[in-house]
Amino acid sequence: MKIQMTRAVRLMCMMAVTAVVLGVSGCGKPSVSVEPASLSEVPLTIEQTVTPEAAHSAPVIPMVTGKIQSGIPDVGTKVKAGQVLFQVDSSKYQAQAAGLRAQIAASAKRTVTVQSAGGGAPIDNSMEASLLKQGIITRAEYNRIKGRNASTASSQTVTTTGGVAPAGLTASLQSLEKAIADCSIRAPIDGVVSAVYAANDKMAVAGKPALIIRQDSPVAANLELPARLDKVMDKAKDTKTLTVTLTDGKNIWYAELTRQEGQGDKEISAYRVQADNPDGQIVIGKNYKLRIETGQDAPCFIVPSKAILPNSQVAIVTADNLIDFRTVVTAGKVGNNVLILSGLKEGEQVVTNPPEGLEIGTPVDVQ
Repeated sequence: MKIQMTRAVRLMCMMAVTAVVLGVSGCGKPSVSVEPASLSEVPLTIEQTVTPEAAHSAPVIPMVTGKIQSGIPDVGTKVKAGQVLFQVDSSKYQAQAAGLRAQIAASAKRTVTVQSAGGGAPIDNSMEASLLKQGIITRAEYNRIKGRNASTASSQTVTTTGGVAPAGLTASLQSLEKAIADCSIRAPIDGVVSAVYAANDKMAVAGKPALIIRQDSPVAANLELPARLDKVMDKAKDTKTLTVTLTDGKNIWYAELTRQEGQGDKEISAYRVQADNPDGQIVIGKNYKLRIETGQDAPCFIVPSKAILPNSQVAIVTADNLIDFRTVVTAGKVGNNVLILSGLKEGEQVVTNPPEGLEIGTPVDVQ
C-alpha cells in the first residue's frame, strides 16, 4: 500500500514538472494571425455615428432680478421671437418711477412776474405818437401822458409750466422705465423651449439664464478627421464629388460638411455637418449614421473587419511577440475590410483574428 502511494506521488510530481517545462517553453500561448499595416490609395468613404444637436439656440437671460409672477413655459413649448415668456414683479420699479415723475412735474413749474403795459418799455400810443409827430403836443406833454399811464400800470405773479426738469431726474426715470419693460421677459428667437432653470424657486436673476430656446432646423453634428484628409475634402468640394448624408436606416437627409477653421491641431481637423430639418423628422439627441462619400482616392490602411475590437482598437504584435493595442480612426467598409484613417504605422503587425481575453503584454505565437 505504501509502495503504491509512493508511485502516485512520483507521478503527480512528474506531471507538475512537465507543466512547468511546458509553460517555460511557451506551450499554451494563444496563436494569432497577423498582416503588416500598409497604406493603400482607395476611394474614400467615411461612416460614423453622430448625434445631431440644434445648430442655433439662445439663452433667455433676464436683465432684472425679481419674483416671477406668471407661469414659465415647459420644455417642448414652441415660442415666437418677441413673445412674452413670463412676467417679473415690477412693483418696486413702478413705485420708484411714480416718485420720480412727481419730482419732475414739480421741478417743471416756474414762477414769473408779468408787468402790465406801461411798466418798463415806452407805451406806443398811436394817437399820442401821432400828435407828437405832428407837433401838436410837446415831448414834455407826451412824457407827462406817458408817466400818467405808467402810474396806472400793475404787475402780477403767474405760475407757468414748461420748465426743464433736472437731467439727473430724467435719466433716472428713463432707467426705471427700461427696467419696467425688462420685467416682461421675451423670447429672443423662434424655437422650442429646451431647458428651464428658473422653475423651482420662481425667481429671475439678472444675468443668469432662465430658459434655453433652440431651433430644430437646421441640426448639426461635430466630428474630427485626420488633418491629412483636408486636401481630399477640399478637392471633393471643388470637383463636386462630395456627398454627405444622415440616415436612420429608413430615411436619408442630405447635409453640408464644413471645416471649422482655428479648431483642432496639426494632426486633427474639426468638421461640422449641418442638415435642414423643416419637418422635425431628425430628432435632436438621437444617433444617426453619417456617410461622407468623397469620390476621391486617399491613403488608408485596410484591415479585416474582424480585426476591429471594441472602442475602435486593433491589436498588434510587437517585436517581442507581445500584444499591444492601437486606437484607430475608421472610415467606411470595403467588402469585409475596414478602412483605417489613422492610428497605425506602416509595418506594424496587425492581429487579424484576435481571440478573446487578449491584454497588453500577452505573449503570443504568430502563425
